[in-house]
Amino acid sequence: MGSGDGSGGSTESTGTGGILWQIIWLILLVLAAVWVSWFCAWWYTLLIPFTVCLPPLAAVTDVLLRGVQLTFVCAKNLIEANTFAEAWNTYPSAVPPTVLVVTQSSG
Repeated sequence: MGSGDGSGGSTESTGTGGILWQIIWLILLVLAAVWVSWFCAWWYTLLIPFTVCLPPLAAVTDVLLRGVQLTFVCAKNLIEANTFAEAWNTYPSAVPPTVLVVTQSSG
């Protein structure tokens, strides 16, 4: 029936770590990243309103936001089976996807 070369998605991981690194990332995600993320989220929520009147505080909230996103980084590296070296190199670009919806009112 179906003969031909498909161009479907790959089931292989992009990293070079393999299953052992996936287990390490899972352990880090469950035992460390979730707790760090919760801690950072609490402080981020508490401090973010004050950045309006204290702009230098934004540097602190930016660090806290990266802490909140730590669970995403661990999960991404788990799925991609990255080693720590690969994760370190891709960390600056490892941010969760966002959707910004801007509506314009007519007046």
